[in-house]
Amino acid sequence: MPMLYTSLCMKLFPAIDEWHDRLVAKELSPDNNDPIQPTVPANAFVQMIMMLRKTSIQDSVLTMELNPCHPI
Repeated sequence: MPMLYTSLCMKLFPAIDEWHDRLVAKELSPDNNDPIQPTVPANAFVQMIMMLRKTSIQDSVLTMELNPCHPI
């Protein structure tokens, strides 16, 4: 993934990377003191948000072409 694209993804829903890392850490070490619960819905939600931010950035290019005055 190109550097600029990765940088843009991290600006959209910036906390999702931290949540993903916390879920993974809790799955690897359930004894840590983090109160986060790595459930199937929690993992699916984080994956969905990560996918949506990539899609949003890709769709913004088309939106800018169709509506150049749109603030996206």
